[in-house]
Amino acid sequence: METYGVPLLCLLLNFLAFTACMRFLFSRQGFYWIVPLLVTIFLLWPNALRLYQVAGNGAIQATGFSYFDLQPLLLSLLWYAMIVTFHYALKKTVRANYHHEQVKKNLHEARYQMSVESVTHQRKEQRRKHYFTNAPARTPRLQAYSSEWTDLFDQR
Repeated sequence: METYGVPLLCLLLNFLAFTACMRFLFSRQGFYWIVPLLVTIFLLWPNALRLYQVAGNGAIQATGFSYFDLQPLLLSLLWYAMIVTFHYALKKTVRANYHHEQVKKNLHEARYQMSVESVTHQRKEQRRKHYFTNAPARTPRLQAYSSEWTDLFDQR
């Protein structure tokens, strides 16, 4: 168990880091995940080779652990913790991206509303012009005052 456990656990942690990097590579901040993905592949390859060597060796010997045997496990654990931390740190910057998206969305919505209102305004203007062209202005014909009286008013 000790012989296969450490390389298998290292490979599992690196595979989890690899899948996390691949998932985040296709997110909005995908550009930031290129370097962590390359580092993960760089860490995954030696651990996969180590597990292959252990599995390919027919004579399994149970030896005690030393610090150098646990070093790849600690590195894999630290790297996976860094991937998770980096993801949460990038999520904190989503607010700026969210603000930018909301401004863009509000701009498109404002342009749409302006076009709808301009169409409504054009219809009202056409109705108003149509109404006033069909009913032109005319002088009122009231019999309240005599023509002499209104002529005196117009002369002043």
